[in-house]
Amino acid sequence: MASSNQPCRGGRQQPGTGQSVPIMRNRQSGNQDELHAMKPTEEMLASELYQLSVQKRAAAFDDIHCVGEELNEPTELKQKSFDDFEEMVNKERNIFYDIAMTQNRAYVEDPSFRLKFLRANRHNVGKSVRQMMSFLKEKATYFGNDKIARDITLDDLNEADKSLLLSGFYHIQEERDRAGRAIIHWFGSMLGRVRPENLIRATYFVWISILLQDPVVQKKGLVTVYHNASRRGVDFVIPGVNFIMTVSNATASFPVRFSSMHYCLQTTEGNIVLQNSFLGPIVKTLPVYSKVRSRIHVGSIVELQYALRSHGIPMDTFPVDKDGNIRDDIFYAWFHKYQLEQNISSTVNEAKSLPTKEDKALLAPSVGTTAPTETDVLLGRGRVTQSWPGNIKCREFLEKHRSEYDKLPRNERKKKAMELTQELGAKGVRFFEQTEPGEWVEIDFSEATKKVIQLIRTLRKKK
Repeated sequence: MASSNQPCRGGRQQPGTGQSVPIMRNRQSGNQDELHAMKPTEEMLASELYQLSVQKRAAAFDDIHCVGEELNEPTELKQKSFDDFEEMVNKERNIFYDIAMTQNRAYVEDPSFRLKFLRANRHNVGKSVRQMMSFLKEKATYFGNDKIARDITLDDLNEADKSLLLSGFYHIQEERDRAGRAIIHWFGSMLGRVRPENLIRATYFVWISILLQDPVVQKKGLVTVYHNASRRGVDFVIPGVNFIMTVSNATASFPVRFSSMHYCLQTTEGNIVLQNSFLGPIVKTLPVYSKVRSRIHVGSIVELQYALRSHGIPMDTFPVDKDGNIRDDIFYAWFHKYQLEQNISSTVNEAKSLPTKEDKALLAPSVGTTAPTETDVLLGRGRVTQSWPGNIKCREFLEKHRSEYDKLPRNERKKKAMELTQELGAKGVRFFEQTEPGEWVEIDFSEATKKVIQLIRTLRKKK
């Protein structure tokens, strides 16, 4: 299998450098006509890389292979960038900036807000200011003038936007790549079925309201993985050119830097030809920085996962299994994590307003008062509990011991369940049940043991 980890194979010689520019692909099994269908897009990407200086090309290779350097921001650089930013704003300001200044001056002048644009553009002040002006314009277009100067929350999305969020179009992987960068997956089968404004608002929420709140994401950039995989019975519907351009123009204003972009195409008859007609226009709209950090992988799901692993992307929490099917058990975990964090944040904010005595009582480290984390188990039914990271890991742990448990006489199984519960506790795992929406209460050891027994029974029934 040819791998883009080997930059000296299948490439073109850069005159005067002795270095080879790799073609952007990981070609594996499949019909040869299918495999060559992406050639126009691949050659366009290779051409962009070919035109870079040796230094910039090496930096792109490093980012793709998880050995790139994190954005360096000495205090002097940040201060100069802020000073130059303010000066440039006065030259580039538009009507949407003026509206935002009238509504909430502190929002648009907040250093943390401006720093997102500076980091996205690696402290190129001119690009940063122009992107911010475009960002405010697009924000007004899709959310309304009254929301320009404040953060966007889930309540600002309409029902169609929320439906798209939970459709499986986006998935934020629990683990990060080898360089500590966040990984976001997107599934193209939904694109031809939604309206551009819904996709833009949903994308804003995922990128800006969730991912970009993490300073590490701002500094390291994002890793994206595109899939042509879809749920059974869902056919790919290709979006029109106007759709692609509308979405691309809007999202180009978002202060997100892509450190590595992977396009994973499972080989099925006619599929790759269709994907090229769709992905080609999308890739063309990318800035050069993103184009030269893109890789196209074509093959079976096993070959695709092998290729991604070589680029530092972990497989334990990968959203597509080895049969090419979407993993519904973890697919919505990222959204439920966000919801829980918001609930915890709300609880903490409410606690801050309570009298000191009540505040201490609320936050005391006793049963029923500690907020759950990703390592804990949430009890109950529904997607929240089934796809919660702690629940998934607990099921995997119990599955490893289920055979041993089942072989024991019935009068010894409870003792084994207690041992398993103790072992989970030693790993820092706690069990929580929900008493009210958004309120989780930790249960004691005895109740946790009963739940472990129930979970083992459930696992047995599924076999």
